[in-house]
Parts: sequence; C-alpha cells; structure tokens
Amino acid sequence: MIEKMKNMKANALKLFRTAIDAVDPYTCVKHYLVFNNNSSHNGKAELHVGNNHITLDHNLYVAAFGKAAIGMCRAIDELCHEHIIKGIASVPVGAIEQAQRKDSYIYIYIYVDRAEHNLPDQAAMNTAQRIQTMISDTMYADDIFLVLISGNIL
Repeated sequence: MIEKMKNMKANALKLFRTAIDAVDPYTCVKHYLVFNNNSSHNGKAELHVGNNHITLDHNLYVAAFGKAAIGMCRAIDELCHEHIIKGIASVPVGAIEQAQRKDSYIYIYIYVDRAEHNLPDQAAMNTAQRIQTMISDTMYADDIFLVLISGNIL
C-alpha cells in the first residue's frame, strides 16, 4: 500500500510539472515559434509562426506586454537574437528585479516597469508612447514587428 501511495504521489507531481511547463511563457513561445537560421527556401533566416514564414534579416522589432513578457522575450531572444534590432517589454512593477535574480534578464530589450496590480496608469501610457516612437522613428517598411501579449485583451 505504501508503494502504491508513493507511485501515486510521483505521478501527481509529474502531471503537475507537465501542466506548469505547458503554460510557461518561455516554453510556449519556443513551441509555437520556430526559427530556421538557413532556410532552404531563400537562403535567409525565417521565423515560422503556424503556417506563416517570416523572413528575418536583422529586421525584427519586439514589443511585449504583461506578467509573462520577460519569459516570452527570453525565448524570442534565444531563437533569433541576431535579428532583433530593438524591443520594449512592459512588465509589472518588480518583475525586472525578479528576472534579474533568476538570471533570465535579456539586455537587448528596454524593460519598463508598469503599474502595480497590472492596472493602466501613466507609466503604462509612457511605455505605449515609447513603443509608438520605436515604430515611427526606427522601423522601415521591410521590418518585422512582433508583439507578444500575455493576459486578457479587452
């Protein structure tokens, strides 16, 4: 009976860890976005998002929002770091310090603390304006703008 209980506990822990991994922002991005550095199609790098194939040639800008922004950005950075020109991630207050403690901070991005409790405030508005400036002042017609959003969209 004790052995059966140990097996049940081990199985429950395995299921729990699998469920957590399934919703991890880093894991989700790495699972759904596939990077091919030397595509046989045109000899250039491609980012595959579902059935869409996006050619990358040092032309990627990233904006991310929400509690999961840092994890999502970390995955994008690992997938196609050399093609990212700039990125801005709007994250909840304290998320930057937490990411630095976990050594998961990506330095190519400008992280901006957002409102406490994820409620829009002036800091969130300032971040949105920074993203708008990034788009209008630095992007060209052939550039790619990848937006990563976690949480609810109203």
